[in-house]
Amino acid sequence: MNHPIIDFAMHLLSATFLIGMIGSAVVVAISFVEDLYELFGE
Repeated sequence: MNHPIIDFAMHLLSATFLIGMIGSAVVVAISFVEDLYELFGE
């Protein structure tokens, strides 16, 4: 039997982790696209 506060903290932690992963993927994608523009833009 889990304590409700611990259960909530675990959900919060995994949600924060997911958001962080998505944010990192977006940043990587944006910098990758910008690099492509610099390579092929000239």
